[in-house]
Amino acid sequence: MPYLRAHAYLRVEWPPALWHAECDDELLIRLTGELIAFALTRGTDLGDVGLRAANVDVTDAGAPAPGDYVALRIDGTGDWGPEITWDPGRATAPTLVNSDVDAAARAAGIRWAVTRSEGDGGSVTVFLPRLAPPSAA
Repeated sequence: MPYLRAHAYLRVEWPPALWHAECDDELLIRLTGELIAFALTRGTDLGDVGLRAANVDVTDAGAPAPGDYVALRIDGTGDWGPEITWDPGRATAPTLVNSDVDAAARAAGIRWAVTRSEGDGGSVTVFLPRLAPPSAA
């Protein structure tokens, strides 16, 4: 959870037993920074940016593919633009909010993301594959 602790100045929430994600912490911290910068450009004050993490078990066929994920969500106030479903594996995938966020998400190995507009704000949620727990030998 170094990527959550690195941003503890935000409103940070995660479950007591957050799964470990398959990711490079430095690349994920870079992505989180880009998402925070995007939230700030939408008009959210730094103290009002939310960083939330959750364990997600996808069982239905579709996107993302079935499996276990750690979902990271950045949210705040302001106009977050159109709602996007982002799948970097599709040739026609739209840019994830802007070129900086898109490049950071691709470098971090994000498999799927969504943006939402909700009331007077919005959010971007990225899905990282769960790191397989060590096998019991």
